[in-house]
Amino acid sequence: MIRGSEDAGALMRSRGRSWSVWARGGSIATAALAVVSLGVTVIASQRALSDASEVVIRGEGDVLLSALVAELAEETSPASPAALERALEAHTGSGLRYVAVVDREGRATAEAGRAEIGGAALKPGESRIEGRRARVAGLLSPPRRPGRALGPGARPGGPFGPRPELPGARPERLDSVGPPLAHRPPGAALLVVELEPPVIETLRRDLARIAVVAAVAGGVLLAFAIAWSRSARRLAALEERAAREQRLVALGSMSSVMAHELRNPLASLKGHAQLLVEDLEGAADAKRRAKAERVVSEAERLEALTTTLLDFVRDGPIERARVTPREVVDRSLADVTGDRVKVDLEAAPSALEVDPGRLSRAIHNLVDNALQASDEPVELTIASEGDDVVLTVRDRGDGIAAGSEAEIFEPFVTTRVRGTGLGLAVARRIAEQHDGTLTGENHPGGGALFTLRLRGGRRS
Repeated sequence: MIRGSEDAGALMRSRGRSWSVWARGGSIATAALAVVSLGVTVIASQRALSDASEVVIRGEGDVLLSALVAELAEETSPASPAALERALEAHTGSGLRYVAVVDREGRATAEAGRAEIGGAALKPGESRIEGRRARVAGLLSPPRRPGRALGPGARPGGPFGPRPELPGARPERLDSVGPPLAHRPPGAALLVVELEPPVIETLRRDLARIAVVAAVAGGVLLAFAIAWSRSARRLAALEERAAREQRLVALGSMSSVMAHELRNPLASLKGHAQLLVEDLEGAADAKRRAKAERVVSEAERLEALTTTLLDFVRDGPIERARVTPREVVDRSLADVTGDRVKVDLEAAPSALEVDPGRLSRAIHNLVDNALQASDEPVELTIASEGDDVVLTVRDRGDGIAAGSEAEIFEPFVTTRVRGTGLGLAVARRIAEQHDGTLTGENHPGGGALFTLRLRGGRRS
């Protein structure tokens, strides 16, 4: 039944982690996809508006060009600068900024206004848009000349009268739509105009407004997704911590009961075994004495285990006191050979505001764990970083297995045959009781490095 409950709990935690991963990564991915879709929509809209604006601008240019062709056709000399100046003044309100008559070689024979669009000469019916201006070109009809007087019996169009129109035939137009330069009718010239239609500026403002709105919307979506991802990450961390605390509370209650129930029988067993060892002093009882001493040794090991269990489940308020780093180190290394631990207190603060007993237990557990990992000396360093105190313990062993950096701090998790798996768990619990953290990682130079950070533990 207990196994089934553990499997159900593991399944729920797995589902919770899956939801958390989706909430963190899926929200950003969804927002990014929405931003990309919005960007594609804006680009497509801009292209559509740009194509529509070109059509509108060409239409306005053709209308203006047709009006100029009709007006200049009434002039006896339409290519004169004076005629072009008059046309420019008459149509300035319609956006006309430049007008010119171009010959077959592409040279302007007469012009009025200031041109801003360059490049190759346009052909009739073509247009070019640059910035706020548009340039269009069309054929200009030749000037009218005074006709000769018709004699008696003469008919317009020659002796045979006007040329009849064939069915379906289209009259020739010498306005904005006509043949290219090389096929102009005799006497026709190319009329080029530049105009600034108000629709260009309106469309540009609309496009800019659309782009700004899209950018703001995309930024808001990404910001919301990032905020949601961070909130989901914090929520997942809180849920994981709450679940771990709940497991620790249940485990602590059970361990506390077991430790208290075992303590009295163990004390009695140890005491009687010690008395038995004292009674068996003769040579004949050497074998019995060795067995009794083994009972005492195992009883002491069980007693140490119960003490560790009680340290693990101890959850009362810490009793802070002002102590020096040297006092804490000496207390934690009282039963450790001095040459096996290298202590560095050069950067340590002058005093600490901690619970001396619990912190000494945490340091002892970290050093003991490091000594079991390697036969080489262990490095113990205490230094201050701002208002924090950072304590590091480094060994020269094989290091921490990849992926188990967090698992090693779980209770009863150990890779040693005779280990209890509570040393690092107790050390981390003591660090958390001091509002600190305890982390483990592999040192770049080899071995493992454990870092215990006490926030606000430094006192001048």
